[in-house]
Amino acid sequence: MTDIRSSLIDYATRSKIRNGWHFLSYHFGFFDNGVEHPLAKSIIDACVDCERALPGAGFGAIDKLAGPGGRVKYEPHYEQLLQSLAELFVVRQVLKHPWPGSPTFRLEPTTGSSGKNPEMTVSYGAYTIGVEVKAPSLLAHMRSRALYPMQRLSRQDHLNELAKEMFPDYDIPLPKDHPVLRYLRSANDKFREFRALDENFYGILVIVWDDFINEPISALHSGSSGLFTPNSFSRGPDGKAEVFKNVDVVVLIRQLHQFIRATRDEPLADGKNFALDYGDDADFPPKAFIEVPNGRVLPEEVRWPMVLCFQAYPPQPMMGAEYIAGDVVFWQ
Repeated sequence: MTDIRSSLIDYATRSKIRNGWHFLSYHFGFFDNGVEHPLAKSIIDACVDCERALPGAGFGAIDKLAGPGGRVKYEPHYEQLLQSLAELFVVRQVLKHPWPGSPTFRLEPTTGSSGKNPEMTVSYGAYTIGVEVKAPSLLAHMRSRALYPMQRLSRQDHLNELAKEMFPDYDIPLPKDHPVLRYLRSANDKFREFRALDENFYGILVIVWDDFINEPISALHSGSSGLFTPNSFSRGPDGKAEVFKNVDVVVLIRQLHQFIRATRDEPLADGKNFALDYGDDADFPPKAFIEVPNGRVLPEEVRWPMVLCFQAYPPQPMMGAEYIAGDVVFWQ
């Protein structure tokens, strides 16, 4: 009988990844000669873990990775690929984690009439946890960062005047906070019917960002415009800060740049061995665990399995300056 790993490699090499133009064709082409490219190996390793934990999950991940292709060097397809890698990265971690009791997993589950689904749910004991994974399209933003001597992290009004006064030759862009708002709204919407049908349902939004984790942290916690503060830049019809009552936790992970480096055959950062290496609890860089304000208090039977699975903790200065919400960064 063919083992899971060999079956997954065969499935991937017969997919659109190797039949037509695809950003991963080069990496998976090494299998043709009986060797493994580090990125392809990392992907197959993750798919093997997923398939063993939940039959169909590994092959489904390859289907998602194979999807965005067919147009030569088409950047939106590359960014879709990064999103799929982020999903595989997180789903594998959830499936591998030793949850309490005898957990059951569902991929892309739906409930009620909405038809909207998160990446997965985990059920154990009386509790069900929904996991939604998002990764922003950051390529244009990454290029933009290198062009400006100043970066805005909040929408504080006086920053417009400050930027014009200090750097009159630059049109300093607004912060990269709208993706975070879109993700919160999307997760809130996807979790709504799950929550309505199960009072013990808890929702986690996992955002896989690049190395500049100060951007999403500031989008959430900046005192002048953070989405989780009374001064949120997003207001409801009543003029008050928009709330996301169906989302209980946001986890922020610095990993998107590792995927990009791996696709480019560049050395990985922070001592990582493989692009989809989630790492251990004490590894650098830390992952951030942010509870949504105005929401329910998490039972310890829910909080600690979440913390241990995602190896994530509340942002604090000892983690590094990039874990402190701010309004502006000067790059000079």
